Amino acid sequence: MPKPYWEIISGCWVVFWVYWSLNPRRLHASKRQASLIFTIINTALFYIGFALVLLGRVVIGPLALRLTSDAIPVEIVGTTLVITGVALAIWSRRVLGVNWSGAVRITQGQRLVRDGPYAIVRNPIYSGMVLAIFGTALVAGTLGALLGFILASASLWRKGRMEERFLLAEFGEEYAVYQRDVKFLIPFVV
Repeated sequence: MPKPYWEIISGCWVVFWVYWSLNPRRLHASKRQASLIFTIINTALFYIGFALVLLGRVVIGPLALRLTSDAIPVEIVGTTLVITGVALAIWSRRVLGVNWSGAVRITQGQRLVRDGPYAIVRNPIYSGMVLAIFGTALVAGTLGALLGFILASASLWRKGRMEERFLLAEFGEEYAVYQRDVKFLIPFVV
């Protein structure tokens, strides 16, 4: 009997990208925005990492070295992480609403969102994406997928830290209190 885990994971990523593509941005005018160089390099880092994760099962050479088993428990855990991560990212973007931007920027009329998933972690979209990418890499199980996870996660970490600087400059003490109260990426840890 074939195992459907990779198909489920692929379906989750399709849902993620369709939601991201069809959900309008409704951006207000920018007050401050990350440099074009930062945006290009960080986006490239993310997509290279993400491609390595998705292609983790078809890479060749040293990147094809298996690091995890393709046993059913590993695939169930990985698939569950992907489903949970994609759901968290979509929920987080929905809660953020018009305050969301694909680029690191502060817009006119932007407000600090602290409810829903933002009460648990300051960057729940990135938390969800890291979780889903990790689950995908776990199921792919190769050195290439692990490398891709590291690259994509580093990109999201860098983007989140840049956003933090912008938000601290914009919201001052209100954001500093939020930083003290709520972790950056992983609840109760970081």
